[in-house]
Amino acid sequence: MRKQTQASYVERIGRVLKQVADNVDAPLPLAALAETAALSPFHFHRVYRGIAGETVQETLRRVRMMRAGYALRSGGRSVTEIALEAGYESPEGFARAFKQGFELSPSQYRKSRAATPFRPTNINIHFRPETGEIRLIADRKEHGMKVEIKEVEAQPMLALRHLGPYHEVGRAFSELKGWLGKQGLDDMVIGSYGISYDDPESVAAADLRYDACAALRAGAELPEGSLPDGMRFDTLSSGRYACALLEGSYTGMQDTFHRLFGHWLPESGEEPDARPCMEWYLNDPMEVSEHELRTLICIPVKG
Repeated sequence: MRKQTQASYVERIGRVLKQVADNVDAPLPLAALAETAALSPFHFHRVYRGIAGETVQETLRRVRMMRAGYALRSGGRSVTEIALEAGYESPEGFARAFKQGFELSPSQYRKSRAATPFRPTNINIHFRPETGEIRLIADRKEHGMKVEIKEVEAQPMLALRHLGPYHEVGRAFSELKGWLGKQGLDDMVIGSYGISYDDPESVAAADLRYDACAALRAGAELPEGSLPDGMRFDTLSSGRYACALLEGSYTGMQDTFHRLFGHWLPESGEEPDARPCMEWYLNDPMEVSEHELRTLICIPVKG
């Protein structure tokens, strides 16, 4: 079952790469790529990056640049023409990006005896500029984590929306906790969660959406009147989650998500569903030292 599932994910990403190869110079909407991969748009970017080793946009930029390098060495077209084909509005912008990738200027690259590799190289995707083929090289890696499937029950909760970089969500939790304390509701809180709606590698930091959440005991009564701006009464999504324990600094969250999506999921026999990812905070950073922090990193999987 696990081998079949892994093969399924490789085949899905292969279909996406075929779509990219056929549309290198055209817009590639997220929804269309996610549909091609038969994955939720919520999780497509993380699955793609975990398996391919880079984002779709990074693949597209690299393919265009490698195609430009091939064009420089295989014909008499001008640098300006090649730059425009690669999506750059000026030869100067193209030259800067080209040198950053190849460590040579376009003119130096055209005259060099041997083609230098594009940097950074990516071991999971192979592009042949002479044919336009983009191929995934399946790469099995040890994910080095213990993953447990947990059934999470629906729970009433207060959620405070944070918009911006994920590393700044601590302020939302502090505001939420402070408001609960002022209302005398501390004893009604039975869990602390974070709901992340976007992949920080694919969405601009200023546009990232995150909910700082406090799960409440059943029957908890909120004070009369409107809630503060950005705060709402909601329900924690129920269902199955694949959870990995992160011990220590919150800076390890992104790597844990990356390994869950890129290495554990394709080998697991599980399928992600459309619910957002979740962080389940098992202790409070105000009460324990950083190395004592314990957080469950959870991705939703189908029942």
